Amino acid sequence: MPIFSTARPRSERLVLAWPVLTFLALGTHVGVYAVQLAPLATALHLNPGQLGLAVTGSAVAGLVTLIGGGYLADRLGRRIVLLIGFFGTGSSFAALSLVQGYPALLLAFVWYGLCVSFIDLGVNTVGSDLEAMTRRRLMTGLHAGFSAGACLGAVTAAVLLDLDVDFRGVYRGLAGFLLAVGLLCAVVRLPVRPAAHAESPRGSRAVWRIPGVTLAIALIAVSFFGDAALESFLAVFLDRTFDATILLAGLGVAVYHCASLIGRLLASRLLGRLGERRLVAAAGLLASAGIAVAVAGRSPNLAVAGLLVVGFAVAPIAPIALSLAGRSSPERAGQAVATTTAVGYSMFVISPSVVGGLAWLTSLRLALALLILTGLGVALLGTALPGRRAS
Repeated sequence: MPIFSTARPRSERLVLAWPVLTFLALGTHVGVYAVQLAPLATALHLNPGQLGLAVTGSAVAGLVTLIGGGYLADRLGRRIVLLIGFFGTGSSFAALSLVQGYPALLLAFVWYGLCVSFIDLGVNTVGSDLEAMTRRRLMTGLHAGFSAGACLGAVTAAVLLDLDVDFRGVYRGLAGFLLAVGLLCAVVRLPVRPAAHAESPRGSRAVWRIPGVTLAIALIAVSFFGDAALESFLAVFLDRTFDATILLAGLGVAVYHCASLIGRLLASRLLGRLGERRLVAAAGLLASAGIAVAVAGRSPNLAVAGLLVVGFAVAPIAPIALSLAGRSSPERAGQAVATTTAVGYSMFVISPSVVGGLAWLTSLRLALALLILTGLGVALLGTALPGRRAS
């Protein structure tokens, strides 16, 4: 039966639909966040190194909450994690709308990092629960909702900024949106993971040592290094390298996420035919080619075309890795997803510092060329994933 078939009871369809809406909300905030970095950096006169440090501070804070977040999700449930995430992140954007100097900016970014990691953990754990409940590989499709939201958020922010709406007003609007989603999280029904079987040998093992979780961690680490660099510097790259308008820079971010949406929708169809191994290996190679085109191009249009290829290629990598982590340790899915996500967040600590520092020493174009290697790393790790029959 199709997952949203009208043959299902209405209450059950709502349980199935809510995870999609939370991914959509998470993506919407990411799209706005990425576009807003350029006007924020301009208003506060930030160089790439200062911007990278602020993003790094938020990622370090996110690591702190993820350490205990997985245990919280497994013991007290997913709802409390989602509530903390949406209410806290909304308040962080309200704070960002008020900052006037760099110290206040750092504090707001740290608070943002502390709270947004709960959203990330909450929605992915709920997605893992939905996979277990329906016995279907749905994470790639759920992440398509994230990409749709990110595209919508980026376009909305870019259009508002192009219409001379103050970027602080955009932050306030985003804060209100996230607070409203938090209120809905308090009342909706969430998927219920079926009870795990009797205690298995995995139960006594550190979750990161379970082979499937270990592979998921490695894949997320390499993939998120590139994601962190693009999220932090994509709009800045288009703005400063090509002197693009804020509308074009914002549309570049939107195109990237729109390509991710198409890639995830297509990947969810191809996953059963190709298997995870072939799909991820091909995605890594294609991402490397897209980065090469984006950084070698001499026009913003060519750069955006390369970024479209990158967004399309990397789309299935994170959902496949998180799905692998959750199903590899069903009795501790919250901890498995949290550990994998924490490693991804650590890349948001490392990547902006590395790329920002290299951009300061050379150029942002050359620094982003480093991401060609991350694509090749994804392709190599993809060869260790289950093939079509195992999937």
